Amino acid sequence: MKRLFRLFFLFFCPCLLISCETDFNVIADYKEVAIVYGLLNQADSVHYLRINKAFLGEGNSLTYAKVADSSSFGADIRVVLTAISDKGIRREIVFDTVTLSIKDTGVFYSPNQLFYYSKEVLNDGDTCILNITNIKTGLQVSSQTRLIYNFYFSKPSSGAKSLSFKRSSTAVNKFIWDNAVNGKRYQFRMHYNYKELTSSGDTNHMTIDWVFPESVTDKYDGTGSSEVSYQNEDFFVLCENKIPYTDPEEEAKIVTRYSGICDLEVTTVGDDFNTYLEANAPSTGLLIEKPVYTNITNGLGLLSSRYQMHRTLPLNSETIMDLSTTTDLKFAKPN
Repeated sequence: MKRLFRLFFLFFCPCLLISCETDFNVIADYKEVAIVYGLLNQADSVHYLRINKAFLGEGNSLTYAKVADSSSFGADIRVVLTAISDKGIRREIVFDTVTLSIKDTGVFYSPNQLFYYSKEVLNDGDTCILNITNIKTGLQVSSQTRLIYNFYFSKPSSGAKSLSFKRSSTAVNKFIWDNAVNGKRYQFRMHYNYKELTSSGDTNHMTIDWVFPESVTDKYDGTGSSEVSYQNEDFFVLCENKIPYTDPEEEAKIVTRYSGICDLEVTTVGDDFNTYLEANAPSTGLLIEKPVYTNITNGLGLLSSRYQMHRTLPLNSETIMDLSTTTDLKFAKPN
């Protein structure tokens, strides 16, 4: 009923304005609103923050969106990140501006986009307090997050020298890792690298990704572990579906394939980012309107943390032999 009333109002509102001959100004007094997005990762060599301002004006908003000054603070703001270590050591990191030409065409101006960046080193578990000050207007915006500690696999074990997906085994297997301090949501994927030798003598370096469902922990204090399950046959189904070219002529050019390294990757994000993702997940019920989640004080957006843990291992000889006996894959036998 509420939605029907809105539709009714929107349909008849123009008629009322015409009949009453009353001017109605939909543009309110300007209010400065900062929109901040940043995911901090101590493993990154450069840390970027996206900081813009909301805008509204007479006429078509899409026209304003194409103008950089409509949403960019430029050099009018001072961006300072205070990093506090677990030993209480404080460091103030001042972010500078940089223009990156990475944005595809769309509603907003492109390809040049202004970011705020720093190359200062961040450390595991740092508490990061962000303060943004508009030098001209005095606007104060703040937020904070805690960085994620490093973490490790428990399966495969630290002593493992290779990965086995022996095809004859039908048991359910698992990749398992210890939960990270300040890590809340996890996603595991395996990048399988291999080489192709073509009939023309060229070598192609190729990768396919084995992506597993995300998981969320009850706590983010580093206790417990997370895992994903699989059967060995799943690996071969993946290879059969993703490795051969769909174009028969392209596939005919491949003489031999050679197995390479498997990169095991676990990505985790902080609690605030997890909450943001849950708030913006697709609706599964009758409630379509979603709450706006932000952890930016005096602004909108998100400041949180992320971290990736990697481990590389080759396939064992039995798995490579199983690949080589799968005719359509053209893998060479192990040496």
